[in-house]
Amino acid sequence: MIEIKEVKKITNFEKGPIRRSLFSNGAVSLFHQFKGMESAVVNIYFLAGSIFEKPSEYGISHVIEHMLFKEAGENKIIKELEFAGAEINAYTYKEHVCFEMSCSAQKLAQFYPKFLSLFLNPHFDEKALELEKKVIIQELKEDGDDHETFGMEYLYKKNFDDKLGHSIGGSIKNVRSFKASDLMSFYKKYYTSDRLIISVCSGYEFKALESETLNIMQAYLPAKIKQPKRLKQSKKFSKLVHIKNKLKRKMESSIVFFSFDGISVHHKDYYPLLVLDDFLFEGMSSVFFDELREKLGLVYGMGSALNAYADEGSYIMVFNTKKTNVKLLNETIINVLRAIEHNQYDISEINRVIARIKEAWLLAFDSMGERCEYFAEVEMFAGNDFSVQRIIDKLDQVTIKDVQRVITRLFKYNYSRVILGK
Repeated sequence: MIEIKEVKKITNFEKGPIRRSLFSNGAVSLFHQFKGMESAVVNIYFLAGSIFEKPSEYGISHVIEHMLFKEAGENKIIKELEFAGAEINAYTYKEHVCFEMSCSAQKLAQFYPKFLSLFLNPHFDEKALELEKKVIIQELKEDGDDHETFGMEYLYKKNFDDKLGHSIGGSIKNVRSFKASDLMSFYKKYYTSDRLIISVCSGYEFKALESETLNIMQAYLPAKIKQPKRLKQSKKFSKLVHIKNKLKRKMESSIVFFSFDGISVHHKDYYPLLVLDDFLFEGMSSVFFDELREKLGLVYGMGSALNAYADEGSYIMVFNTKKTNVKLLNETIINVLRAIEHNQYDISEINRVIARIKEAWLLAFDSMGERCEYFAEVEMFAGNDFSVQRIIDKLDQVTIKDVQRVITRLFKYNYSRVILGK
């Protein structure tokens, strides 16, 4: 019999406490009452993302995410929930898969058991799978048509080993090869109770969360006693495999990608790199906007991705430009970074950047979805401090010298540059 093993109440969180409940089968539920709100959000996570796939399984996590919404029989839970006002979504990530539902807080008790049951009682029908493959293959083709997505996938493939380097969507060949039995085999291995994290935020108290979760798990999951599986807290500065390459694409403009060695999510340089990224890219007052667009007119679009995983990471910059601007763009980007590194640039604004990031975090936590995601990520890495103050304190410790040191480290081992264009 599955039982509640431990209940811990965390009272020091903003706008209401958090209740963490550990079940004897290793599952964990997190409930936060976001006082004063009328809505509710449920996020159901499994540590079953693409990093757990073998080469023959590349793409199977994403296929399972699609197929878990395929219901047997005449009574369709999703249709019932959506007609009653719920909004449902899902995504597959490198390290986990998430199923999301938002609804009125008044309807949470009614909706929650039905929503959870969808993912603990799969029905992988061969005919339905063949139909869904067509949708997934079209999705993969559209991703391939998108130039930035193509470039990012190419960098991941070249920079990382296969675990992180392969595409979440897999290959069209793999997707076509999957059978319902393949999906069930992967599901049984990774969609287990010890990999299950349920994160719920609601404007109203939901005292039945544990009992409803128990009832559903009793119906569909074995009662074996387990400890929760979590992502290890590695503190690494990744040394990636770097390349320089030009790729021909049918496009009018050019896209330039830079990829630097990155960090795992718990590395001490995560926050200095976050500050550097904001300083370089955030808004029309950012360094790169001023230098590359306002002063030189070299780019019309740019962005970045600070990718931090359990034990690896990368830092990617993306710039949209004309072919004739590529050489000057490359030189200017490196010169700006070196100037910041060697204190030849006005970096007095970094303290304001830190203050802006803190304010943005606090504003983001007005969103229930952001709160659900934050709680679950703390739990995924076996954290025990859910407070926002924890991350604000780390941000407050960042100095200008820390940001300069991170730039030195970015250049220490080389970097990748990929150019897409005619």
